[in-house]
Amino acid sequence: MNGKNSKNGWVKEFEQFMAEDSAEIPEALNAKVATRMEKLLNPSAWSVFKKLLGIHVVVGFLSLLICHQFELNPFRTSISLADWFMSVGGHSVCMIGCGILFVGSSVLASGYFLTIEETRALRSTGFPQSFALAVVSLALFATAGAQLALTIAGLWMLGALIGGFIATEAVYKVKYVRIQRLQRF
Repeated sequence: MNGKNSKNGWVKEFEQFMAEDSAEIPEALNAKVATRMEKLLNPSAWSVFKKLLGIHVVVGFLSLLICHQFELNPFRTSISLADWFMSVGGHSVCMIGCGILFVGSSVLASGYFLTIEETRALRSTGFPQSFALAVVSLALFATAGAQLALTIAGLWMLGALIGGFIATEAVYKVKYVRIQRLQRF
């Protein structure tokens, strides 16, 4: 490759660009760009949670296709992963498994939509983020008419925290490996 598309070509172009006399950048614009870059590079836990919650609403609703948690079945499907969980280990395994599936699948799906910086912020606040998703989910289940017993909801919450932790780590590792590969080129 030669010209503008080669590695040396873009380096030369960049050096030419930097060597040019430039106009004075207004301080307000400079501050605005710096603030925006700071937000992009260091996203707040709240902004990551809002994005994660939006993803969770969609993925969580769809997960009810395969696992009728707390006997909620908006799709009226007859087969449920909950039946298998129940046959393997009873109600306790079912609640833990459904919690893992419900929150874990949402966090895994978020890996597609979150930037590496947002993923890093999610990882640093993973427990509170997963806990908040689980609490919001349980509140929505209760609002939809699910009967929540403390022990059963507690087991589901345990599963949700496990699923959130595992999925957060998996998403971070996949993104980190991808970034490392890109940096080699």
